[in-house]
Amino acid sequence: MNVNQESLNAMPDAAQAILQAAKDIINESGENALRVTEVAERAGVAVGLLYHYFKDRKALITAVREFQFLARITADSATLDGIVAREGNGGVLRTITSDFSDPYHPQRSEFRLDRIEALAIARHDPELKERLTAAQEELASNIVATIRKAKANGILDESIDEKALSFLLEVLPIGLVLANVYGKYAPDQKDWESLLLRMFRGLAPAPVTPVAEK
Repeated sequence: MNVNQESLNAMPDAAQAILQAAKDIINESGENALRVTEVAERAGVAVGLLYHYFKDRKALITAVREFQFLARITADSATLDGIVAREGNGGVLRTITSDFSDPYHPQRSEFRLDRIEALAIARHDPELKERLTAAQEELASNIVATIRKAKANGILDESIDEKALSFLLEVLPIGLVLANVYGKYAPDQKDWESLLLRMFRGLAPAPVTPVAEK
């Protein structure tokens, strides 16, 4: 089973439970400690059902890495798309600066580290790299589509390069893992949000100056 945005949205509960159980074991003890029988037991499924979704142990581990890479960012992409449609510029800025880019949110920190770990492992695993690349291209395509919608809704300036902004929206949260080790130089959260707001407000269309009547 390949893990991409479409399969994540439609994945059966049993397959998700298997992935989560395998991820927990890897986090606790490393890949070498992963045993298919223990994964099935933790997930509450039969071993035969596990093999229905994942052809072997290697396929399961690869799927876990894809799951790590995509799980939260996929949900965030869908959330942002909905906010662009419903709430306009204010909602988009609040979501990006106060939620997606919160450097001190413990759960988001774990998700960011998961993405980095998957990328690091892919350096030595050509199959995983290929699958992460395909998944990332699909994700980037969806983010670009959201950016185009934001332009059409008057939230973003038409001159903004869509690929560059899509890249920024993913690079920024990943870089926030540095907050884990930044120590006394870590910024105050409110100061950080204020800086981001100043940056992102510059992406909005310039206000139209009315022409004075002669």
